[in-house]
Amino acid sequence: MAVFNDSAESARIHSRRSFLKCAGVGFAALSLPSLADVALAAKPSRKKPNVIVFFTDDQGWTDTSVRMMKDRKDSRSYFYQTPALEQMAREGMVFSDAYSPAPTCTPSRAGVQFGKTTARLKQTVVHDRLAFDRGIDLKDQVSIPHMIKKNDPDYVTGYFGKWGFHPRGPEHCGYDEHDGNTNNGEGDYLSVQNKTPLPADDPKRIFSITEKAEKFMEDQVKAKKPFFLELAHYAVHVDHMALEETVEKYRKLAEEKGQKFDNEKTAVYAAMIENLDSGLQAVLDKVESLGIKENTYIIFTSDNGGGFGGNAPLKGGKGSIWEGGIRVPTVVCGPDVLKGSYCNVPVTGWDIYPTVNEITGGRPLPEEYDGGSLLDLFKKGNKGKIPRGTKELIFHYPWYGNMPPMSAIRDGDYKLVMSLNNDEYRLYHLAEDIGEKNDLKSQKPELAKKLHNRLLQYLKNVDAEDVEDMRQARKREVEGYRARELEKENPSEERLKNFERELQMFEDNRKLGLDGKIIKD
Repeated sequence: MAVFNDSAESARIHSRRSFLKCAGVGFAALSLPSLADVALAAKPSRKKPNVIVFFTDDQGWTDTSVRMMKDRKDSRSYFYQTPALEQMAREGMVFSDAYSPAPTCTPSRAGVQFGKTTARLKQTVVHDRLAFDRGIDLKDQVSIPHMIKKNDPDYVTGYFGKWGFHPRGPEHCGYDEHDGNTNNGEGDYLSVQNKTPLPADDPKRIFSITEKAEKFMEDQVKAKKPFFLELAHYAVHVDHMALEETVEKYRKLAEEKGQKFDNEKTAVYAAMIENLDSGLQAVLDKVESLGIKENTYIIFTSDNGGGFGGNAPLKGGKGSIWEGGIRVPTVVCGPDVLKGSYCNVPVTGWDIYPTVNEITGGRPLPEEYDGGSLLDLFKKGNKGKIPRGTKELIFHYPWYGNMPPMSAIRDGDYKLVMSLNNDEYRLYHLAEDIGEKNDLKSQKPELAKKLHNRLLQYLKNVDAEDVEDMRQARKREVEGYRARELEKENPSEERLKNFERELQMFEDNRKLGLDGKIIKD
């Protein structure tokens, strides 16, 4: 097992200079293979397929220059530039109706890693105190690496970047190489403990993560080993940062387009997206130069919906189960994937697990795995089938804070959204109403009732976390913090006020309706 650390990474900073010369201005230099790559590529390609998951953080559905829906001009950005993802779209398939397992990072990563809904896993929110109190750490679940090793011990697994799921680290999940139990702090600092800033030439560690991935791939090709690799980027989560030359590019671009920024945020965010895309381009080029393109699947997706600048035409954003919080940009390329195609079959992050299972030669999974393999969709597009353990897509977010607690079910083109505070639920036909504006509950009462009952039954069957239990668990924790603060000789008035505000927020949360407004008695 190899674990990378900050000191080792810092020693590699200077070797990144040539890489960064083209990261903000183009990709010509990235496409030139090294002599070592040429030597490795000259050897026959392995038959066992590789899998690369390029996992971004908080990247919204329209935060790329790729149309996520073929017939919708508003399903892409006309300001952000992601040419590498455009290349993937030309060479592969865009999934128009792709979802993250949850509207925030921690539960979403659990759903991907174990192939099940967050409701079934009982890991549903970012700070799940209830799961902690109940001793639920998912160490009884079979992770992607353990599943792969069972299918074929020849595979080598790697995970670089943000882990973001502290109850069970990458070492417990069986990754051969990884960065450790990292979280958002590592994306902002070279040393989290000392608050040492990242080098200016490695914003959000985009390029150092890329370098580790390239080295990992080189090593496996040299050893003639098939591999599974996940690049879990810290970008585009706050704090936003990017190469200065790329930021300047977007300042000028905005002026050319006649746009004015109130501040630097939009230029920095756009530049960060491009820098992230530069990392993707480097991965694509490395796969090609190593001679493994024909037997390597690459999956690009995000851990949840966008949290910056809105998500139009979608409703809502990060932290909600409206489309803006869970519909994410997803593109796949690789063996037998239809080139230049679009697929509008609903898929989700917990489908990655069974897809990798089939790719690595595993047997069909039991029904407790909610996801299904996407290989048939890769080959046939909308004509393909997904053998899921759970036919519908189920989302459960019993949040106790400043957003309404919600659950949802998607079946075909229909989506039902349900409040966890009262009996309110709404029905939408997403193929015609992607913005979730027209509630069809009164027009299709039987369908609405059927989906509502199915959602309630599923949550009951998996013993999903209850929102009131969630509130009480977090309330006990905050009250404990407050009690310890009061025991100090000079308690902080500011901290005490923050605790009081949070406790009041739990009370207010009970009154929130689906639109986030207070429900009148």
